[in-house]
Parts: sequence; structure tokens; C-alpha cells
Amino acid sequence: MELEHHLTLGYFQSHPVESARHLEALGPEEAGVLLELLPGEDIAQVLEHCLPMATAKILGELPNELSGKVLSAMNATSAIGVLRQLEESTRYDILERLDNSMGATLRRALRYSPNTAGSLADPQVFTLPPDIPVEEAISRIRTYGQKAMYYIYVIDRDGKLEGVLTLRQLLIDTSDHLVGTIMENQLTTLSAEADLEEIIKHPEWSRFHTLPVVDRWGTFFGALRYRMLRRIEKDVEGKAPLGTVSDSLMQLWEAYSITGIRLMTDVAQTVTERKKNG
Repeated sequence: MELEHHLTLGYFQSHPVESARHLEALGPEEAGVLLELLPGEDIAQVLEHCLPMATAKILGELPNELSGKVLSAMNATSAIGVLRQLEESTRYDILERLDNSMGATLRRALRYSPNTAGSLADPQVFTLPPDIPVEEAISRIRTYGQKAMYYIYVIDRDGKLEGVLTLRQLLIDTSDHLVGTIMENQLTTLSAEADLEEIIKHPEWSRFHTLPVVDRWGTFFGALRYRMLRRIEKDVEGKAPLGTVSDSLMQLWEAYSITGIRLMTDVAQTVTERKKNG
């Protein structure tokens, strides 16, 4: 039995997409039996590739404590989609078992209707406070920067969005400046209340591949990226003028492609410049 357990875990870790398809084919009860002895993080990596309804049914077959661990390990967008499929009492019970930061994030997002910017934003993007030196910011990126993007958002101690700067700006700055002194504070944002049509028609997608999402008080919810817009394209099919959607996404694809090329160029230039300055 122990050998079977290790083989299952190894397969899940190496082939999460294929494992997800297998779990959906098994049905919730049988899938629950297969999963209940595995670590929550490994279960989460597989269930993120399942449809929200299927994931919700599978989690319903797992002990509540394990379900909480799984949801805590999932990306927030996937976790929100799953929670929306659950009965309110079950949803509340699971939310109570999540750690404070993840639980608070999901509760806040669930206050917004499905397919609004507040419910779609990824809250797990890398952020920095404005009151630390650049060198400390770079150290944090090296340690915790798995979620770092081209844009780094600057958040104050109350969770309000204050500014944005690029990864390259940080890496080439050899001064003792604080992050807040080099950030750009003229921001383009999405309202957390914006619906699909408003999100897609936002004029700044032609300039940015990622937009920050804030509520009416300026609280930072996270960022909405190009890949989420691809999912939105499927959601709005047949519900919005196809020309509008297609034109917006084409502009977005172009901006994303150009930015991706620029990011790779910036990283190469940054490495060279820091070596010279070192």
C-alpha cells in the first residue's frame, strides 16, 4: 500500500494535467479515496486543472481539514471558483479553517459577483512596501519573488495601492533610495466592481499586459493578467459583440508580446549593468 501511495504521489507531481483528467473520470467518491492520504499541496496542484464543479465535488469527499489545506495551497482564482460551487454552510466551514491571510483574501473576493475584476484578480502577486531601501527590495525579490512580474506594485501598510515600478528599475538602481521615491504614482487601475464588458473594453490594455485592481477606497485586490483575459474571452462568447472582444484581445496580445520581449531584454541589460557597477 505504501508503494502504491508513493507511485500515485510521483505521478501526480510529474503529470498534474493528466492526473486531473483521470480524477474527473473517476468520479468524486473514488477520487476522494485516492487523494485523502496525499499532502494538501500536491492535491492542489492537480485540482487546479480540474473544472471548479468537479473540484468542489471531490473536496466534498475529503475531510474538512484536508479540504482547507488544499484550498489554501491553490491559487486564489481557482480557490474562489471552487468556493462558489459549494453550499453556503460548507463554504463558511472551509473558510474558517483557512489561515488568516488566505481566508481574508477569499472572503473579500467572494463579496464581488462572479466575473468582476474583484473576483478575477490574482491577489498573490509580489508586492513591496514604499518604506524600504532598494537593496532590501532586491533581497526580497531573490527570496520571495516567485510571483514577481514585470510590474512590481507598491502597497502601503494598510493595503492601499500607492505606486508601481518595473523590475528593471529596481535592479539597476544602486542608490540608497527608498522604494517609494522611485515608484510611479500616476496609476492605471481597474475597479474591483468592473464587469466583463468594462474589463475587456478598458482602453489601457493596449499599453499594459497587467492591470492592478482596487476597490473604491484604493485597497489593492491584486492584478488581472493577459492569461485571465483569455479565459474571459470564452466566458463572453456570444454575450458581447465579437468584434469588440476580438479587437481588444488582439491589442492586448500585441502589448503582451512586446512587453515580454522587453522584459527579456531588460533582464539581460540589467545583469550586464550590475556586473559593471559591481
